[in-house]
Amino acid sequence: MRELSSQGVSALVAFFILAFGCDYVFAENPVQSSALVDKFLDYQKITAISEQSGWEVGEILPVISKNSKLGVIGFLELNSIKKLSNNKFELRARLLRQSRRYFIQSGDVVRRMDLAEYNDEFIGSTDLIIKKSHANVSSRYRPLFYQGFAIGETAQTLFEEEYLINYLGNLSYGVKDWLTVGTFLTVNLFGRPNFNFKARVIDDEDKTVSTGLSFIKLTEEKETTINLNVYWDTISSDSQISHIFLSLGLIKWEGAADAAAIKALGSSSFQSGYEIIRDNWDRFLIGPNYNFEKKALGGFVSYIWIYDRFHAQLSINTTDVTKLKLDPTDGYYGFVDFFWRF
Repeated sequence: MRELSSQGVSALVAFFILAFGCDYVFAENPVQSSALVDKFLDYQKITAISEQSGWEVGEILPVISKNSKLGVIGFLELNSIKKLSNNKFELRARLLRQSRRYFIQSGDVVRRMDLAEYNDEFIGSTDLIIKKSHANVSSRYRPLFYQGFAIGETAQTLFEEEYLINYLGNLSYGVKDWLTVGTFLTVNLFGRPNFNFKARVIDDEDKTVSTGLSFIKLTEEKETTINLNVYWDTISSDSQISHIFLSLGLIKWEGAADAAAIKALGSSSFQSGYEIIRDNWDRFLIGPNYNFEKKALGGFVSYIWIYDRFHAQLSINTTDVTKLKLDPTDGYYGFVDFFWRF
């Protein structure tokens, strides 16, 4: 067998890094600096003492409980650094978020953490979801944007310049943190040009509200469909988020009722559901939906395995709970989805 040249080896290594090591490309090598929480100056300002320098004003730092079972319980933004002696520094920071069940106390640890990959000290919680745009944050810790093809989207939008694509060609892109656009690439190839957008209009600690339009042109049928979509997310507890989705068919096509399994495709529907965040940041989804054209009650049960960029989902869905048959247009069906978020 002919030996590979040094250039060939370098090219092969580069290929494997790009193909399988995206998380490492995005991840940073954090310096293991740490500090101990000293005291609260007021309800939002905290001091911590460190024996290391190298801290940077403005960086966001997790707070890890001194109780090892709790892991990360909050986030701080470093405001200033004061040198107390040769090997002692006082950090002053602003509290950004903390667990509603476990409060930051003196002796808790402030430490840099690589959020580009899974860390078992970062336990799943609605209180600790990272909403600010950051290229190096694992998808596990971001708000759930996409619940799978059969269930649809939440009120969340993608980060600016972030994109999500599933194996069927459903593509979404974050134009701004508050604006996401999308298209079904493969459907475009079959004479069904389509486009959608979603704009976030309200976003606070407990709720997110978005609205948008979805459009598809059915070339062969010489018809066009336009749906107005409204999304409302509410944090119910430290592990649960409720999702409400209303889609109104402004312009419908004749076969809209038969496409009830596909959200926002001509038919009007209402869906509510719950997202349960597990300790490892996987998601469990469950909820009912109602289709106005079919006058039928449906629903879904789903589980999403979330990795740093890759997601795998299995769901059991129904468009009509009263029809005990395997039929995506008028009964029960299963669905498997795979998607990537970068």
